[in-house]
Amino acid sequence: MSLLEQQNFLARLFTDESLRHSFFENPEKIGKENDLNETEISEFKDFIAKDLNFFADSLFHKRLHEVEKMLPLTKQALDKDFAKLFRQFSQTFNSSTVKKHLADSIGFCKYLQQFENSLAKDTAKFEQTKHEFFNQEKLFSICFLHHDVFSQKSSFKIPVWFRIGNRIRHFIL
Repeated sequence: MSLLEQQNFLARLFTDESLRHSFFENPEKIGKENDLNETEISEFKDFIAKDLNFFADSLFHKRLHEVEKMLPLTKQALDKDFAKLFRQFSQTFNSSTVKKHLADSIGFCKYLQQFENSLAKDTAKFEQTKHEFFNQEKLFSICFLHHDVFSQKSSFKIPVWFRIGNRIRHFIL
């Protein structure tokens, strides 16, 4: 296996908790399924036994902290459930873009919209639309909400962002 392939497998082990547990339980099987030879499997087992969980946990907390900074309203709406839901999301999502924290934030917002908590869904939709507008250089973005994401009260709102030349305008109807 090439060095790049080894690094990609290690990255998956760091970010995918279920793969990491499977590798702990049966390293030979998981190693072969991922094209590792016996020497590589042995080296990965030795490395994993020492440092992998600590390193993986520190990576998760770094991702969590960056997403919390990018989604302050969603964090406020979810309160203590934010970290738990982000951990669930992070098990299935691994960005391949250069702007990993942005991709994490937008992906997490999409993930949250499948749940029942209407305020959290609206808040995630609002912040997702805002980040997509600013980072994908859209000319116009709009979303429909059932809550005022700032006061957290039930109230139909329509946030609008638009760009004319270098000028950006944002308002909520």
